[in-house]
Formats: sequence, C-alpha cells, structure tokens
Amino acid sequence: MRMFRPGGESSRNLWQRHLVCMSARPFTEPEYLTLSQHFASAHRTRDRLLLILGCATGYRIQELLSLTVGQVWDGADVVREITVARKDLKGGRGGKYVRAVKGRRVPLSEAVRGAVLDHLTAIGPGETDRFLFATGRSHDAGMNRSQAFRVLVDACTAFGIDTTRVSTHSLRKTFVGRCCAASGCDLIKTQRAVRQSSPITIARYLETDTADLDRLVLTLAA
Repeated sequence: MRMFRPGGESSRNLWQRHLVCMSARPFTEPEYLTLSQHFASAHRTRDRLLLILGCATGYRIQELLSLTVGQVWDGADVVREITVARKDLKGGRGGKYVRAVKGRRVPLSEAVRGAVLDHLTAIGPGETDRFLFATGRSHDAGMNRSQAFRVLVDACTAFGIDTTRVSTHSLRKTFVGRCCAASGCDLIKTQRAVRQSSPITIARYLETDTADLDRLVLTLAA
C-alpha cells in the first residue's frame, strides 16, 4: 500500500526527491562567479538574486521561492536579516516533527543586500506581498521549482559547466560547503548554521576531491 504525506505526495516521490537532493553537487567558486557575472551582464536581477541568496542563506528552494518583497524590504531599505516562517520551512506544515520545526533566521551580508536592492530597483518594492521571485509572464505568481531548475541549467549549459549533478539543491550545498570551509571544517557549527538535524547529514552534503585526498595522505608521516 502506498503511503501519503498530508500534502498528498507519495513516499516514493519523497524518496526520489531526497535522492536528487543528496546527489546534487555544489557550485565551485569559479562556476558561481561565472553564473553571477552572466546574470548581471544580462540584467537578469531575479536570476542573479536566486543564485546569490540561495548560496548565501542555505534556504531550500521552496523556502527561497516563498519569499515576498515584504520579507526583504522594510519600507526604506533592504533588511539585514531574513526570517522564513515555520509554515514555509520543510516539515513546518505538518507531520510527526512539526513542533520541532521553527522559523529560520539568516543574516545578510552587504554584498547580498546589494543584490536584493538591485532586484527591487528593477521590479519596484511597492507591492510587499508580491513574490520576490515572480515570473515575467505573471505579475503575481512566483517561480516554481522547475523554472528555477531551468534557469540554473540553461546558464550552466551556456558556459560549458557540467550540468550532470546540477539542481536547485546545488544552491544549498554551496552554502554548506562555504560554511564548513569558513568554520575550519567544524561540522557542529555548520550543522547549526544550516539548521540540519544531524552533523552526519552535513558530512553527506560535503564533496570530496580525489586530488585533495591524495595531498592529505602524502602529508602523513611514513
């Protein structure tokens, strides 16, 4: 018998989504810079913000796409931190662990705030209930996961970046890798920054490079 979650998605579909997320790879810093510069030169402020905000906050794609203008604009300036409410977080609407899921607050660097301001300047910050990542065809509707995926894959393809394991989850994995590197590979700090339930999951998120592992082994005493 098939099991269904409250939202109506089968356990098989959930498992398939989990596999896609875990197999996704982070962007390298050169890839990230290439994509960011591409979006900037094409004046694609929305797509550039999706890339920058995803890699700077670690929000899951559905959490990112739930953001409204009012969550990043206080009426006079770009906010210095974003909070996604529990209802918009993974597991926040129902299920066994709903009480353990809380809203997630993330501070924004000046560079990220600049990207937000660029996009708000392009679309106008007046309608605070408008989705931050609204589509061009519909003034009210926000992007969906498939549209966000296509934005990333098309941009990667245009610059010869391997898309085999690129997905919207690549944004979150890039954030995890950055946190780990900045913390000196402290899995506990990284886990808490990402708000994962276990450092074991964080370890699974991290990519290992054969050349780096070889260099590590060669530093060991004989």
